Amino acid sequence: MRHHFASIVFLALFGSHACIAADVPCHDVDVCVYGGTASGVMAALAAGKEGANVILVEPSRWLGGMTGGGINHLDWGKGNTVGGSTYKILMEGVKEQPRAHGGHAVQGIGNRAYRERFKKAVEDRGITVIYNHRVGKVQVGDRTIDSPTRKDPIAMNESITKSKKANVIQSITLDYAPVDETGCPIPEPEKRNAITISAKVFIDCSYEGDVLGMSGASYTWGRESREHYDESLAGVRPSLWVHDIDPYVEPGDPESGLVPFVQDKTIGPLGSADSLSMGYCFRHEFDMSGKGIPIPEPTNYDPAEFEVYRRAIRDGVDIFSNRHMRTTLNKFTVHKKAPFVGGAQSNRNLMGSTVYGCNEDYPNGDWVARSQIWKFHQEFLINSIHFAKTDPSAPKSMKQRAIKTSFKKGVFDETGGWPNQFYVRQARRLVSSYVVTQKDLEGRTDPPHAVGLAAYGVDDWPYAVVVEDGKVAVQGGAFSIVYID
Repeated sequence: MRHHFASIVFLALFGSHACIAADVPCHDVDVCVYGGTASGVMAALAAGKEGANVILVEPSRWLGGMTGGGINHLDWGKGNTVGGSTYKILMEGVKEQPRAHGGHAVQGIGNRAYRERFKKAVEDRGITVIYNHRVGKVQVGDRTIDSPTRKDPIAMNESITKSKKANVIQSITLDYAPVDETGCPIPEPEKRNAITISAKVFIDCSYEGDVLGMSGASYTWGRESREHYDESLAGVRPSLWVHDIDPYVEPGDPESGLVPFVQDKTIGPLGSADSLSMGYCFRHEFDMSGKGIPIPEPTNYDPAEFEVYRRAIRDGVDIFSNRHMRTTLNKFTVHKKAPFVGGAQSNRNLMGSTVYGCNEDYPNGDWVARSQIWKFHQEFLINSIHFAKTDPSAPKSMKQRAIKTSFKKGVFDETGGWPNQFYVRQARRLVSSYVVTQKDLEGRTDPPHAVGLAAYGVDDWPYAVVVEDGKVAVQGGAFSIVYID
């Protein structure tokens, strides 16, 4: 249960190789930052401030990642842990609000405004930004690597590469792959080997960690076991919710198969490792006045896909509330919600904006697989709203909300109302000589060479929707842990 901030998948590998490819446009710089997430922009600004020649590469057309791509309500544990350029971008002109359970919350200036602030910040610093390109291959010493160097997460007793010499990145080659009209990455690039960048330092600040994955450095994903780092809360956790819903196509008959959205996954014993990651979603901004950007009508709607929700509604099973909010250690409350579709941006419930378990192939996958997962989530929203509007089982309150739901104008207009960033909560993680573990979060370590501060509650999200004792279970996503600073 090693924890990382999703926007800071950090890798700095040193090289001194100049551009030599004559047939590919080439840049030779001091620092190449891959990924224009909030952390990527901050890394580029910091390097530029020190006088470095910097290039920032962003696969989409926008900077900021989730900050501006869906999350504009910001919160952190202690306000004084945020300063410098970060504070200026996030907080300038914004009122800080104390939270009842400690820390601070910021309503924010809006997704669009954050994207504009990030863009202006790099322009003011004179940093070159390459948009619409993603890494296709990495030159590591005399090796050219064009695919992930691992097939499975790191096992408990596996030795890791520690030689810096073996992992010196000389250059990266970018493919031209502009996102589609909804902001979704395209499966295949329009042009391979479009640009080569050589640098003394490469920093991977993307959510996916693709430079990391092709660098030869050690990395992993998924859930480590309890024993891996001696963490009592690691690995498989108890199911968050077990709903009294029959999961089988023919009720009571396991041989008939599972209804859609219930996954045929074998979950190991408590504390064991697996390759699952917390669920991903989009953080939409909706308009309930009926004057927003219309949500598209479905082109691939199958009523049978929503059978698990239909059964829940029919049998009076609450699959809409179910978000645990920590008030004090080991005490939780349940936020009761009326049936709705289109909300539940981050709710740990069965029916919301996340279909837990469908992202297993994302962290170490290629862009064909990732694009399919993005599109699946877009299609799920479209189809779930259509289900709420038209299905005889849907209660009146759900129908009324679905009819009113549209995308808010002025936020993601370039992409038809769709957020330009997929909420990749966790993906690849660098395994270096120091690994942040449960002990760090409990204040039981004194890490050397600290370069930053973190202060916020540690949470977890469900990993899959599976069968448990003949019922539908939302697997994982609950533990309590205190952050002590």
